[in-house]
Amino acid sequence: MKPWREDYQKKVRGVPEALEAVHSGNRVAVGHAAGEPEPLVSEMVRQAGRLKNVEVVHMFSLYPCDYAKPEYAGIFRHNSLFVSAGVREAVNSGRADITPCFFSEIPRLFRDGLLPVDAA
Repeated sequence: MKPWREDYQKKVRGVPEALEAVHSGNRVAVGHAAGEPEPLVSEMVRQAGRLKNVEVVHMFSLYPCDYAKPEYAGIFRHNSLFVSAGVREAVNSGRADITPCFFSEIPRLFRDGLLPVDAA
């Protein structure tokens, strides 16, 4: 059996390289709160020029949700599992969606294919 560190090092990617996995039309699940990969989300917004119709599934952010701003309509569409301050205006104006659920149901949404994910 290979040492786990060797396998791990083969999988490590820089932020821009990791974002190569995100394409137009993808559904991207983003970790929430302290688990949010803020550098990846910021880079995704910086790469908005090469993307369109990317659905961002997210629960709660501690950071600004720039992808939910009006200037990114048609590029990113937020699907909120919990309407927090960072996306409230987008939801209220119709630029973002809500998937109402209990916190305990979120794993099932992904596992059972109710919200199939292309990148996470």
